[in-house]
Amino acid sequence: MATPKLVLLTDFSELSKIAIKFAIQMAAPVQAEFTILNIIRFDGVQKTNLRMKQIEKTMVQVAEEEGKAMIEELRKEIKGNYKIEFKAIRAHTVAEMVKRYTDKNRTNIVVMGSRGASALKKVRLGGTTVSVIDDCNVPVMAIPEFAKYKNLEHIVYASDLKDTQKELDMIVEFAQIYGSSVHMIHVTPSIDKKVEAAKAQVEEIIKKVNYKKLDFKLILEDDIPKAIDNYIKLTNADLLTTFTHKLSLEEKLFAKSVTRTLAYLGSIPLLAIKRK
Repeated sequence: MATPKLVLLTDFSELSKIAIKFAIQMAAPVQAEFTILNIIRFDGVQKTNLRMKQIEKTMVQVAEEEGKAMIEELRKEIKGNYKIEFKAIRAHTVAEMVKRYTDKNRTNIVVMGSRGASALKKVRLGGTTVSVIDDCNVPVMAIPEFAKYKNLEHIVYASDLKDTQKELDMIVEFAQIYGSSVHMIHVTPSIDKKVEAAKAQVEEIIKKVNYKKLDFKLILEDDIPKAIDNYIKLTNADLLTTFTHKLSLEEKLFAKSVTRTLAYLGSIPLLAIKRK
């Protein structure tokens, strides 16, 4: 098995530090390697401007010094023989930086802090977390500001009942690392023949997967994000997992994405996996 590689995003805020600590505590025991990325923004500055080039160089040096200090602090707080490095990267946006880096470097998960967004931000097509989920081709784990890593005892897997076999295989492989219980749920406003057939198919897949800590539940509710959030609270879940896709303009404009809505709620860490 290849060494897991996690990319941890930072702007040196307390929120990003919370996310980084969560990721290291979660993945260090499986000998993961960590790269902390920080974005250097220089929007609209022409490269020929020598003075701005010098300022950019200075900003990179400052970021690298802060990154070095952060790693020293992390090693004191979180013991273990894990590999961790820091990189400052020039880009226009965080999403652009993450996509560019992960397209060129093998990455298993991108981890970042996430704050609940205002209604205004939602109307403007989302904040940084949602943009990274949209653009990044690797799984993104969004960590809310009050999260503290304890364990991953309960994982809620919110499914739309598409590609169930493939998705369950991935979720169970992840859950087995931590001995987690997987609570697979599907929210629907009503049960018809199509839903009944899908339910029967899922039950057969679960038998084949043969993971004792896996169960499935159909939930009748019109408001999908609300139903998922309520189930998270009911099971005292430690992680929510969803599978997502590249949004169309209509989906963005009319906020039709369940995953993006859940990212705004930020009640527990969210692992959003992009469908290929």
